[in-house]
Order: sequence, then structure tokens, then C-alpha cells
Amino acid sequence: MPSSALSPTPARPPSRILVSVSAVALSTALSLTLAGCGGGSSSPSSSPSGSTGPDAAAPAGSTLVLGRVAGDLHQPNKRVFARHRKQVLDDVGKAVDSWVDGGFVAVSYPRSSFGSAFAAFTAPARKDAEHQRRLMTNWDLRKQIDGVHVVKRKVTVDVLAPHGRPAGATARVSLVFTTTGDATKRVMVHGRLFLSPDDLGTWQIFGYDVAKGGQ
Repeated sequence: MPSSALSPTPARPPSRILVSVSAVALSTALSLTLAGCGGGSSSPSSSPSGSTGPDAAAPAGSTLVLGRVAGDLHQPNKRVFARHRKQVLDDVGKAVDSWVDGGFVAVSYPRSSFGSAFAAFTAPARKDAEHQRRLMTNWDLRKQIDGVHVVKRKVTVDVLAPHGRPAGATARVSLVFTTTGDATKRVMVHGRLFLSPDDLGTWQIFGYDVAKGGQ
């Protein structure tokens, strides 16, 4: 499916979903079990506003919110998850922010590439995302702008936690920013990133369902 480009209207362009074969069972279980389970929200980790440019400070990270939690969370498993809650939010947020920062808002402009955007992606997901760089980065505007200003940057994290132990997550991303320079645009990036920890406990993005639009 071709990559999505910025459109003259805010309508969502076609999205693309990638799920590696090894993660299908985890993704399916997460989507099914989260349908009927509730969870609480955390305090925002940081302000979503910020700007990049020659004289701008580094933008703040995403506002992180705990969404739905699925799994056997009866007592004492709720206490088990409570011990992991902050860590899983921090780890998932770090992985998601590496994409948001490297692909959109924490790089200097103009530029010719987005080399760090997919550092937290698994190898199959990274290969696919690189092929869809117009969708997954600010590729179309990279040489026409001199900076960006973040309007909204929020990540809601749904967690699959069997027996209270996080085993998978879906990060629901909402990013809105405006650009400065020769092209002044309002860009909206929305979608889901699917994550799981590797053997060393590092959370990685193995799939995505993302749409981007602009006006």
C-alpha cells in the first residue's frame, strides 16, 4: 500500500497496519481482552507543548496516560501490577517518544533524513516503516521548514498484564504540530503502536496503525 502524504484537508489519509508474524497472538489477545477491561489514568509526565528550530530548546516529552489494563487483575495481582505500573509507562513512553522525536519534533530543519526515528522498532517493523517514511516521518516537509511547534502530544498506554505482569502494550498516539519556514502547515499524526518487551526487557515497537494529515 503506498505511503500517505500530506493532504490539503484535515481528512485522514489511508492508514497502514503492520504486525510481525511472531506478535500476532499477542496483538490479538490485547485487542480482545482490552475491550471489556478498565483502568485508571496517570498524571501527565510532561507538558506537550514545545518547539524546534535554530534557537529552540529541546521539546518536552509526551504526556503519558495509563488507559485500559487487561489480564487477571484480581487481588493480589493488582498489587503486582501496581509495582510495575510506573516502569511500564516510562519504558513504553521512551520507545514511543524516540519515534515522535526522531521522526517529527526533536530534529533540526531543513534536513535530508530521519536516521533515528525507528531506533525502538523491531527489525521487520523498521524495514516497513522506512519504506513508508512519508507516513512515519515529516519527510515531505523536511526541506521546506525551519522548525515545528507542538500543539498536542499525548500517548495513552493500554497494557496487557497477565497475573499483573506487563507482557504487551498498545500506545494510542495523538500528535499535532505546526511548522514554520517556507511551508506553514498544521500536521496531525494519530494511530496506534504495538509494543512488547524483548528478552532483555527492552520495550520495542513491532507494529503500527498510523494516519497522518495536514492543512
